[in-house]
Amino acid sequence: MSEALVKEVLIQALAELEESEDIIILNPAKNAIANILFKKVQEVSPNLLTNEELSGIISALNAHNLGFGLDDNDFQTIIGLTKEELAKATKKLKL
Repeated sequence: MSEALVKEVLIQALAELEESEDIIILNPAKNAIANILFKKVQEVSPNLLTNEELSGIISALNAHNLGFGLDDNDFQTIIGLTKEELAKATKKLKL
């Protein structure tokens, strides 16, 4: 699912909630609110991995094809993420 589509749906939901008077939005920039909501959803949703996270996971899965082990110095260069970033991205897949 694309980031733009998710943000558009969030903006639409905010507008519907405001129209039904379930919430009052004081910030005129609904995009800013949608961006905050999107980041929170992205933290827990495997369907919303960033391009960098997805690329890092794919690289990690294919690392065995390189024919050598990865030390700490080469890990980020080859995988594209630090070990901590890769761990955070894989936690999304476990949900």
